[in-house]
Amino acid sequence: MKTRFSHSRPARRSQGGSAVLVILALLAVMVMLIAANAATLNRLNREVKGLEKRQIQRLDPSLKPRLHPYQTATNSPSAK
Repeated sequence: MKTRFSHSRPARRSQGGSAVLVILALLAVMVMLIAANAATLNRLNREVKGLEKRQIQRLDPSLKPRLHPYQTATNSPSAK
């Protein structure tokens, strides 16, 4: 005589296995997204540092080349 529980057990095992596979797949997708975001953040951080360095060089007057008091800032030859 078969009981009710003997028929429902295999169905539950397959459902449990499917749930584990779905969760593992979701975890794999989440790990890939985290890795992609970390790489993007690293690239953006390097880009921002480069932009900041260029802005500092462009705006900081102490880093600009200093001219001799009798030199002009033009490229034209001086008249003598």
